[in-house]
Amino acid sequence: SPDGSCLLTNNADDVLRLFQLPENVYQDSEHGKSVLPMSPTLGIREGESVYDFAWFPSMNAQDPSTCCFITSVRDHPIQLWDYTGSVRASYRAIDHCERFVGPNVLAFNLDGSKIYAGYENMVEIFDVHTGDSTKHPTIPKRKSRKGQKGIISCLDFSTDGLYAAGSYSQSIGIYDQTNNELCLKLTGFQGGGATQVQFSKDGLYLYSASRHSNTILCWDIRDSANILFELPRPGKTNQRMQFDVDATGKYLTTGDTEGNVLIYDVSIAAGEDTETKQHITSCATFNPVYPVMATCSGQRKFRLPCQESDSEEEEEQDIKIDNTLKTWRVNGQYEWFPYDTTEEEPQPTA
Repeated sequence: SPDGSCLLTNNADDVLRLFQLPENVYQDSEHGKSVLPMSPTLGIREGESVYDFAWFPSMNAQDPSTCCFITSVRDHPIQLWDYTGSVRASYRAIDHCERFVGPNVLAFNLDGSKIYAGYENMVEIFDVHTGDSTKHPTIPKRKSRKGQKGIISCLDFSTDGLYAAGSYSQSIGIYDQTNNELCLKLTGFQGGGATQVQFSKDGLYLYSASRHSNTILCWDIRDSANILFELPRPGKTNQRMQFDVDATGKYLTTGDTEGNVLIYDVSIAAGEDTETKQHITSCATFNPVYPVMATCSGQRKFRLPCQESDSEEEEEQDIKIDNTLKTWRVNGQYEWFPYDTTEEEPQPTA
C-alpha cells in the first residue's frame, strides 16, 4: 500500500486478499529471526477473473477515508472497495453492445481524482467523485496507421503531467494529461507486448518490460527517445512479471523465471541476485516507507498423463508447488532524524 502498512494480492481463485505486515518486519521483536506466518485479514471473492487492481495513491491507515482500492473484473463494472470489504462506488465501462467490459489495466492519477482504464485502441478516464467518463481513442481511425494500436496493457504517471501507456502491439505511448494527445511513441523492443511501464522518480527515464523478453529496458524520453541500457532478467514466459523502483529511484528489483530476486543499481546499471528457491518470482516490490521488500511466487502446474510402459507399477512424480507471499527485511544502515518537540513556538505579535 502507499503508506507501507499492508499488502494486497490477487490469486488464481479470483479472491483479493489483504495482509498486514508481521511484527518482526519493522524491528527485532521477541520472535527474533524466526519466520512468522502471514494470514489475510480480508478476502474479497470476485465473480470472474480479476484483470487488475490499484491502491488509492493517498492511502493512509490513519485516515480511514483514504483506505480504498479499485478492481477490474471481466464483464463487471469497475468497483471502488473499502478496506473493510464494502463497495464504495461503481464505475460502468460499457462497449458498443451495451455490455459491461472489464478494463485490461487500471490506474489512479497521482492526485487520485481520476481513474484511467485501458482497452483496445482506447483509454477511458473516469471522475472519481461523479463517475462521469470520457473516452480517448489511441488511433484516429480503426484502419489508420497513426497513433498507438493494440490493447492498452499497462499505465504509469509522471510528476510532470505525462503518462505512459504500453500495449500488446509492441509499442509504448507517452501522452499529455491535459489534452491526452500522443507526444512520443516508443517501438522496436524485442519480445511480445508490453506488460509494465514505470517512470523514474525524476521523470526523465522510463522502464519497461514485455512478454517473452529477458531484459528490462530503460528509455531516455527527454532527449533521444532511445534505449539507454538493458537490465538482464530471465523472462521467457507469458506470465506477467512485475518490477519496482524504490523511493529513492536508485534501485530496481524484479523476479525471474528461475526463482531469483534481482536488485539493480540503475545509476550504474549493475546488480546482484538473491535465490528465493521458488518457481517463478512473479512480483517483487519495495515498501515505500520501511526497509522491507515483498515477493510472490506461483504458476500453473499441470500433470501430464503417464506414458505406457511394461512395468506394472509406475511412480508418479510429485509436482512441487510454491505459491507463496514473502516479506524480506532489507539489510543496511539507516539514518534516524530526531524530532524535537521541546522548542517553544513563537508568540504572535500585534
